[in-house]
Amino acid sequence: MTGNDVAAGCRPAVLTLVEYVAGKTVEEVRRELHIDDIVKLSSNENAWGPSPRVLEAIAGMLPRLGTYPERSFHELKEAIADANGVAADTVCVGHGSETIIQLIPQLCVRPGDEVVVADVTFGRYEEASKLMDGRIVRVPLADWRHDLEAMAAAVTGRTRLMWICNPNNPTGTVVPRERAAAFLETIPRHVAVVFDQAYFEFVDDPEYGDGLDFLKAGFDNVIVLRTFSKAYGLAGLRLGYGIAAPPVRRLLDTIKEPFNLNRLSVIAGPAALADQDWMRRCVAETRDGRAFLSRELRDMGLTVVPSQANFVLFDSGRDGDALFERLLRRGVIVRPASGWGLDTWIRVSVGTREQNERFLAALREEIG
Repeated sequence: MTGNDVAAGCRPAVLTLVEYVAGKTVEEVRRELHIDDIVKLSSNENAWGPSPRVLEAIAGMLPRLGTYPERSFHELKEAIADANGVAADTVCVGHGSETIIQLIPQLCVRPGDEVVVADVTFGRYEEASKLMDGRIVRVPLADWRHDLEAMAAAVTGRTRLMWICNPNNPTGTVVPRERAAAFLETIPRHVAVVFDQAYFEFVDDPEYGDGLDFLKAGFDNVIVLRTFSKAYGLAGLRLGYGIAAPPVRRLLDTIKEPFNLNRLSVIAGPAALADQDWMRRCVAETRDGRAFLSRELRDMGLTVVPSQANFVLFDSGRDGDALFERLLRRGVIVRPASGWGLDTWIRVSVGTREQNERFLAALREEIG
C-alpha cells in the first residue's frame, strides 16, 4: 500500500476540510522577501509580550524539561478557577483554545447532526465540526454581529452545537447581554452553546454578554473558551482553557490527550494570572491603539467596523489581497479578509504606537 492508497481511503469528511491559513510570520517574510525591518500586525498578538513574572517562572522550569508535567494540571486549573470565580472541576485546559475547539465536536456531534455558526467568524469551528460529519448551518451576520434571533430560528431537532465568537473574529463585534440571555432561553438544553471569548479582556462595552455569567446563572449547556494568547501575551506557548459544567468538563478531559500541555505553559499560566497589573496595562495600551487606528482609518475615508477586540477590520475599497502584498513589501504584515469572503477588507492587529503609525504611513502611501 502506498501513501496515495492511504489518502484515497481516508474518511470522506477529511476531504471537505479547508486548511487553516495563518497570518504571515516575520520569519516567512524575511525569508521570502529578504526584508529585515518588519512589523507584524496580522495575528492579533500582544505587542508587549508576557509579564516579566512569566519569563522568570519559565526560566526556573527549564531544568525540569526532561520530565512530563503533572497530568491533572492541578495548580494551573486552580489558578484559572480562582481568576474566573468558578470551581476547579469546571476547568479544562488545552494547547491553545483551538485544542478545545477541536474536542467539542468530538463530544457533541454525530454524523448528520447540525452545527450552527455565523457565516463570518473564526473558521476552525466549522472545520472541527465537519470532521465529525456534522452538517454546517451558516447564519449571516446582522450589522456585523451574530444574529442571535436568526441563529435560534435555525435550530432543529438535529441541532447539537452552536458557536458564538464574542468578540467575533474577524469583525471585533460583541453580542449584548440582554440579547444573549433571551437567545439562551430559547435553546434546548441538550444543544451545546460555545462562547469563544479569546478577546474578552479587551472589551469595554458595558452591555457585553459574557458567556461565563450565563454558565454561572444555570445555563449548563454553555461552554466558555478563553486564552492566554492575547491579553496575557503567551501566543508562543499555546495555552487556552474552557469552562463548562462538571459533567461536560469531565468528558472533555476524558477524550483529550493525556499530556496536552508542556511544563512551560503549565508554569506560565499561574504566573501570568498573578500579574494582573501587566495584563491591565497591555489592555489599556491596546484600547488606546484601537481607538487611534479606528479614528485614523475613518479620517482616511475608509469604513471601519467598531471593534471590541485587539484588531480592527476595515474596508480598503480595493482588492484586499493585492493591497496586502504591497504592504508586505513595505515590511508591514496585515491580514486580508478574502478568506471570509470580504475581498476588499483588511484586518489589522493593534500594535504599539510606533507600529500603528508605521502601518498607517504605509497604507497612506499605497492608497493615496
